[in-house]
Amino acid sequence: MRVFSAKFIFKLKLLVFPLLLLFIFISNPLAQEKVTLKYPVNIPKIDEKTANFLDTLSPDSTSTFWIYFTDKEIDTQSNYKKAIDKLPQRLTSRSLERRRLRGKEELFDFTDLPVSAKYVNEVESRCKKIRIVSRWLNAASVEATRTEIERISELPFVRSIGKVVTYYRKKPSDENTKTLYRPPESLRKPGLLDYGPSYSQLSQIHVPSLHQLGYHGEGVLVCMLDTGYKKDHPVFQKAFEEGRVLAEYDFINQDLDTQNDSLDTYDQHNHGTSTWSALGGEYDGSLYGPAYKASFILAKTEMVWQEIQAEEDLWVAGIEWADSLGADIVSSSLGYNAWYSYENMDGNTAVTTIAADLAVSKGIVVVNSAGNERQKFWHYIIAPADGDSVIAAGAVDEMGEIASFSSAGPTYDGRIKPDVCARGVDTYCAVPDENFWYIDGTSLSAPLVAGVCALLLQIHPDWNPVTIRDSLWHTASRADNPDTLYGYGIVNALKASRLPNPLLSSYDFDFFSYHQQGDPEPQFLEIVSTVEENLNWKATPEASWLTITPDSSKTPSTCTLSVNTSGLEDGIHNTSIEIVAENEIKSTQTVDVTLVISGMGNVLIYPNPFKDNLTIRVKKSKTENKVKLHIFTLTGELVHECFEEYEEPIFCTTWDGRNQKGEEVGSGIYLIKISTGDKTEIHKVAKIK
Repeated sequence: MRVFSAKFIFKLKLLVFPLLLLFIFISNPLAQEKVTLKYPVNIPKIDEKTANFLDTLSPDSTSTFWIYFTDKEIDTQSNYKKAIDKLPQRLTSRSLERRRLRGKEELFDFTDLPVSAKYVNEVESRCKKIRIVSRWLNAASVEATRTEIERISELPFVRSIGKVVTYYRKKPSDENTKTLYRPPESLRKPGLLDYGPSYSQLSQIHVPSLHQLGYHGEGVLVCMLDTGYKKDHPVFQKAFEEGRVLAEYDFINQDLDTQNDSLDTYDQHNHGTSTWSALGGEYDGSLYGPAYKASFILAKTEMVWQEIQAEEDLWVAGIEWADSLGADIVSSSLGYNAWYSYENMDGNTAVTTIAADLAVSKGIVVVNSAGNERQKFWHYIIAPADGDSVIAAGAVDEMGEIASFSSAGPTYDGRIKPDVCARGVDTYCAVPDENFWYIDGTSLSAPLVAGVCALLLQIHPDWNPVTIRDSLWHTASRADNPDTLYGYGIVNALKASRLPNPLLSSYDFDFFSYHQQGDPEPQFLEIVSTVEENLNWKATPEASWLTITPDSSKTPSTCTLSVNTSGLEDGIHNTSIEIVAENEIKSTQTVDVTLVISGMGNVLIYPNPFKDNLTIRVKKSKTENKVKLHIFTLTGELVHECFEEYEEPIFCTTWDGRNQKGEEVGSGIYLIKISTGDKTEIHKVAKIK
């Protein structure tokens, strides 16, 4: 059973307060078939802030407002069930699978039902324009005059009306700009990607360690919510070539292109280009994002023209779109506070916060910038970073010191925020002129944290968003002493991954010995650290016939494995080597070793009986005599054949138990015919399930 916080449950109650009686009814099998829904009569439809704002407008001036509805025109339990049963058709199979794996126990609830078309049409006939409709909020965002809002408020199914929030964001500083850069070979780390200047911001959060272990975000779907994207920047070339950009939508201009178009200002896509590159960019020698092999969907939700304003309704539309397409992670470097007060940063008030926490309940990891407000009058985090289920990212510099601008916590109700930190001072990222700059802001720390979350989901696909957040909390640099500037501290991707053996690179060994012909040749085990520093290690064999020299050292190093067959019987002998390394975390890894001692004959077939794979090894008297191998059923049906291509003293092959059509054969006895030159042998083997 998946459990979400009590505060999140309270947030749902606030969201659907006038609908609560209906919601209880439709989830209670003992309820009456007919619903009588009563609404509070002492709550004004237009809140005080919105009313004060309307007083400043002339009757014909247009602004944007949220219109919240009382219900979704579902008045019986049976109708509710019918509506719920239709919902799977609205989502992709990926979205359904994500909900099953990481969401609440119930795949769907009231928030997933569509808004009443009748209600929307009635409102549309009384306003200038419907901007977006939110099924999660059961609301519509409209452009309307004061007179039109007054008319809309008279509709009986309108619950409340509120101003759409506008956020004014200072454009990132470009004082510390650098052009395309490739470090000299002498500065490159052995065995690592050529990260260029991005190495500093990734190594601070221990991302290269996971890259070396083979995790780059493959299979994880990330949604970017931002201003737009310079899609033909070379940093995104591989993502498009490899088909990893799965969808895009411009919620501002309502089209399918998130790059600048004729309606946009020249700098509309600047911010989004930088944030996406910090998370998923790939340009060897300059920039790698933590999840540079993830898949992406791109949402353009923030308007940059005029006062550089972003509006909440487009953000809500974007995250609902991301849910429908099956996004695993949402990375947002946007935020809202102009219409709110600090008292509203309680995790229950801002519509973007409510939408973000709803997304988490449906299995989506949501990472949002904490904000750049600490040196300003506001000082604190901004919405939706105040959400209790949202991972709010603060900014630190190269030395790990908190940035002077990084918004502070706590939330108004006393919770620690930000959650964690990453590099947000001189963060290296792409800019639209096909160049790269160093940029400041929590806008850059958020995608770095989101990229780490993508790696964690790749490693642990069943982790839900709360598990991801908690793992980041408990392994960050200040986990034992969190505060309201750093939160739980700087992210440590390696520790947060909870990988059992992340520190050593090794492999298994097979030794072969023939009866009375001495011990096999020694083999060599290379022990290589997959983190950026050397490790102390010790190797211990589990069998007396295996010797390791030396048995301890510091990585990187090589040790020799030798076997002594004296006193051992013909057949297969298995053992293992336990390798223990000490670093930030203690790592134990096991290496398997197999010793096969062949009898008097020159043919060795093992294991017999076998289940999955059968090994056939032939020691030839003459190297030039090539081996021909045929496998038959007892009735003489040919199921597999193999012919030696090269002249070697020993021929070795493996049969996977499949016939020539690729079908797995059944259990039973099989005959193996081995022809070498003019000599033929037949052996019996048994296959078991």
